[in-house]
Amino acid sequence: MDQVKKLFNDFKSVFITQDVLKENEEHANIVTATAMVNNFFVMLLVWVLNYFGVFSFSTRIINAVIVRGAVGLLIPAFICFALKGKGKALKAILIISLINILALISSTLTYSVSLLMVIPVILSSRYYSKRFTVATAIISIIAFALANLLSVRIGITDLNYVNLGPIKNITIDKNLYNTIDSIKIDREKYLTNLLVYNYIPKLLIYLAVAYACIQVTQSGKNMIIKQKELSENSARIETELNLANSIQRNILPSIFPPFPERSEIDIYATMTPAKEVGGDFYDMFLIDENHLAMVMADVAGKGIPAALFMMISKTLIKNTANSDKEVNKVFNKVNNMLCDGNKVGLFVTAWLGILDLRTGKLNFVNAGHNPPLLYSEKTRKYEFMKVKPNIVLAAMENVKYQTHEIQLEPGDRLFLYTDGVVEATNIKNEAYGNGRLEDFLNSNLSLNVTETLHSLMEDVNSFVRQSRTI
Repeated sequence: MDQVKKLFNDFKSVFITQDVLKENEEHANIVTATAMVNNFFVMLLVWVLNYFGVFSFSTRIINAVIVRGAVGLLIPAFICFALKGKGKALKAILIISLINILALISSTLTYSVSLLMVIPVILSSRYYSKRFTVATAIISIIAFALANLLSVRIGITDLNYVNLGPIKNITIDKNLYNTIDSIKIDREKYLTNLLVYNYIPKLLIYLAVAYACIQVTQSGKNMIIKQKELSENSARIETELNLANSIQRNILPSIFPPFPERSEIDIYATMTPAKEVGGDFYDMFLIDENHLAMVMADVAGKGIPAALFMMISKTLIKNTANSDKEVNKVFNKVNNMLCDGNKVGLFVTAWLGILDLRTGKLNFVNAGHNPPLLYSEKTRKYEFMKVKPNIVLAAMENVKYQTHEIQLEPGDRLFLYTDGVVEATNIKNEAYGNGRLEDFLNSNLSLNVTETLHSLMEDVNSFVRQSRTI
């Protein structure tokens, strides 16, 4: 009883589809149904050519072939189209119907359609099920063997298989089907010759094709499973990146003006990462009621590692600056902390300034970052601050950073940015560059700080897009 149950389960498993292959099976059903329709139209073409005398098949036989094709091929195919390829038993119905019709056609047209035998097993390989392809191959072998035996009675008999005995001359009507019974045939010898010279050679070729199809099914199945895994991993990574992006944005100042009670300053900032997450960051915070800290920085690299290093760097800079107003000492300490355990070799370019809101005195330090642009109300012009930068943060321990000092007057402006602005390139590999940045700022002096940043972003994007359409 257990053996019978196991045999039944093994047979049932042939038609069970893994969840990962269900979508593929639906598409494979449509492919098979389309092939069945195409086979019918090929048969119809043969009927037309036979009608005009290109072929010399029996009219009775060729008409029977067309009727069988219409019933056995078109009806299952149209049912599949109506169901949009969905249905647990649909693949079995399609393949068995196809084998049945092609075997019957083979029984009537014999050698003329010897290639029909390989069609079902080739189509079954599209389902990427090894067991289903093996089952199709076995059913096809049996069906076409029976078809060859059936061809002895209803097929067009090849005279090579006919034992004519002592007869030397024979006249055969064009309608061979009607004259076949008038010839004395040694059926035993005919069946032997049929098996040895017809079926076995075709069977050997068929087995080679079937073996190749079985290998294709396994490779296709492995490919789909791998694609499924990659798709799931990609979706998981995308979810994690979106979460990281949200976290990254939440830790950056996003409410402007950030200090509504301080009318003497106007600050605005924005960031658009090159990927879902990146290493650029900015910060602004009051150390006390009279001192404003401003940070602009960029971690080398993109993606998750840079984002993690960016969060660490931002936290260290802010915490250290809140306890020490001397900008050079802030970077001295932060640099050593970032170097500790930095085995991946990441580093940060950073600019830190602390502004005394009472006097306008700005102390700043530059650790390998892009030079800011300073607008002077007196000259009514933006110019780069030409200060030699120190080495980047996290490159080596015990670096001594240098403090610089400038005096800001009412109406003066300070523009901080990362290299993403000046290094934006077009298809000609031209960079936006420092010159375009300086020209843009000096050409838009009437804009406030918020309008300036948004207009600059539009100008950079326009520079890249316009150049790519040339």
